[in-house]
Amino acid sequence: MSNIIDLSILTAEPLELKFSEDDTFTIPAEPTVALVNQLLDFEQKASKSKSNKEQFNLFVKMATLILQQDNSREIDQKFVENNVSISQMRKIVELYKDKVQENATSKN
Repeated sequence: MSNIIDLSILTAEPLELKFSEDDTFTIPAEPTVALVNQLLDFEQKASKSKSNKEQFNLFVKMATLILQQDNSREIDQKFVENNVSISQMRKIVELYKDKVQENATSKN
């Protein structure tokens, strides 16, 4: 008899980001390898950037990349720049990193 290991139980709860009563983003908590690499590249570039403007632009790109994980919506950098405050962007990045870390260390 074969030993089957059910990896579907590892599926983590998504991150729900609510901007208003009718504006909610559902972000998968399990990032793809490509997404992780992109976020790490942004962080590395930000740490090496020489200007605050360059760091801020990378931060906007990180927030955009995270929000784009909600496949039910079309999100681009212009949308984020026009509709998401700096404090919201900061919180999006922070919460997403925390959620990914929480899911990575979860025993389920």
